[in-house]
Amino acid sequence: MNIDTTYVMCEDVIALLYDAEEKTKRPKEELLVLAMRMMLKDCEAFFRMDGRIEYQKRVDEKTGEKIKKHRVKMRLMCREYDYCQDMRKLFRRSISLVMAIAVRTYIVKIVEAIVNKTADSVLADTYPFENYAISINRICYAPSFRIWWGLPKNLDLLFIK
Repeated sequence: MNIDTTYVMCEDVIALLYDAEEKTKRPKEELLVLAMRMMLKDCEAFFRMDGRIEYQKRVDEKTGEKIKKHRVKMRLMCREYDYCQDMRKLFRRSISLVMAIAVRTYIVKIVEAIVNKTADSVLADTYPFENYAISINRICYAPSFRIWWGLPKNLDLLFIK
């Protein structure tokens, strides 16, 4: 199932995505998911334990001018949409900000790997959900969610005892 949605993006992020789409001939959604996948592999650098959800800045701190943003339409598979929602919770940032960080940090590397056809592990497979799973259980009538990003060394840890 596909979900049509929109995200608010700064002009520089939009430009980076459309430039990458033009150079690689791949859809912006695929490139965005690849960038977010790379961000997840570096999750320790972006992880926040507490505090409010951080949003994109509204005003440029240097110039004091309002930062121009636009709504960008996207068509994501349900699982990609859930993936973005989970990243929001893990990084304690809005989905739009998580996407902006991922694009600004990783899109150049992704474009280079695609254009140069290098055997980069990130691009070896465009399936972004490597070892990603959600299970829903009930514990004393309360719903309980478990989310896996990667596999633990001891697989027995995956099972409730």
